[in-house]
Amino acid sequence: MLPAKPFYMIRHGETEANRDCIMAGHTDSPLTDTGRKQARKVQGVVKALDIKPRVIVHSNLSRARDTATIINEVLNVPMHENPDLAELFAGDWEGVPYEECLDAFTSHDTPPNGESFEAFFNRVRQGIKKTLEVFEEPPLIVVHGGVMRAMGGIYSISVPSIFRNCHLYEFRPSPEKLPFPWNVSSYENSPEIVRVKEETYDNSEQL
Repeated sequence: MLPAKPFYMIRHGETEANRDCIMAGHTDSPLTDTGRKQARKVQGVVKALDIKPRVIVHSNLSRARDTATIINEVLNVPMHENPDLAELFAGDWEGVPYEECLDAFTSHDTPPNGESFEAFFNRVRQGIKKTLEVFEEPPLIVVHGGVMRAMGGIYSISVPSIFRNCHLYEFRPSPEKLPFPWNVSSYENSPEIVRVKEETYDNSEQL
């Protein structure tokens, strides 16, 4: 499905839409002050990595781009934009409160006048595939919560979890693990930086 190469992935910092509990999708919701603080806090995690990212690839939405730019203050590596890594286009759900659409969203219902999850998973797969094929490893991919869930959808598993803003994940290939051939770790930054096994994808169900 994807090249067996290691990479890091992180969700952008808190946005105005996150704060107000509304669906953003392709709407370009900016980072809040909290979101910018979250991005600066994760700088410490990135600086402490034994193997640091060699490149940053981010979606074309400003919340991912701005998060990537803040993180890159401590890396000073090349940055590249890829619109295939953008959030799901949520159609009529964009701007709608979570309480009105979140159940349908997590059930992978196609948003009215929006992008189907099948198309979304294929788009994200192409974006990650290109990143892993073109750039030096390990890249840092700065994306969205839906894209983090799409990593499961690519392998036909459902990932219902909500991914925290600016929480760093590390993906290492593990071909013997099926259906999801990756070992995933995450990094906690309170009170000290600790790498822990991440079981979000291991506990998922088949689509």
